[in-house]
Amino acid sequence: MNRHNRTAIRIAIVDDMDDVREGLRYLLAMDEELHVAASFSRAELLLEQLEGGTTPCDLVLMDIGLPGMSGIEATSRIKELAPELKVLVLTVFEDEERLLSAIRAGADGYLLKNTRPSELIDQIMETCGGGSPISPAVAGRLLREIRGKPEQPASPQYSLTPREQEVLHDVVDGLTYREIAERRGIAGSTARRHILHLYRKLNVSSKAEFVRKVLNEDLL
Repeated sequence: MNRHNRTAIRIAIVDDMDDVREGLRYLLAMDEELHVAASFSRAELLLEQLEGGTTPCDLVLMDIGLPGMSGIEATSRIKELAPELKVLVLTVFEDEERLLSAIRAGADGYLLKNTRPSELIDQIMETCGGGSPISPAVAGRLLREIRGKPEQPASPQYSLTPREQEVLHDVVDGLTYREIAERRGIAGSTARRHILHLYRKLNVSSKAEFVRKVLNEDLL
């Protein structure tokens, strides 16, 4: 009996490049615990199935730069239609703004397309097990700004000042230091200092972790 029909993790690939979809299909077929159940060149095609009541997979490998609806927009819509469906972003984009946008949209992980095949398979397994993998190169970008800064214990109330509460909203909105400074009428260095204070009070070490904590604890 074909094991895929019973126990394999069903995967849907969303990528507008034919060779990428076929390459991923070939790669994932090498592991008997994985089964590519569907592939789509546009996110709208997957969403049509979900809106029709069909969930063709357990996990979606989602590109960001798609024709029509972006992968980030599609991730948000998928989570509305099927909250239990895992979405693992697989992209060439390394900038932290897209990473934050993907996390805010509900992505369960964020990997680069240059991820080694064996690692990609491991990360798919981790995602299905409740993990949230992020490619080291992207995580490094997020950590670079605060590397070496000492952590401080977080208090239950966090004791945020009114200005810190404003900046907290700005960070979750995905604004850069410069955009926060312009919105609040403060210097860029002041905006940066407020964010570092927020990291310490919330006891987090990256923007991804920061956004997750804010959303999970309903701090907005």
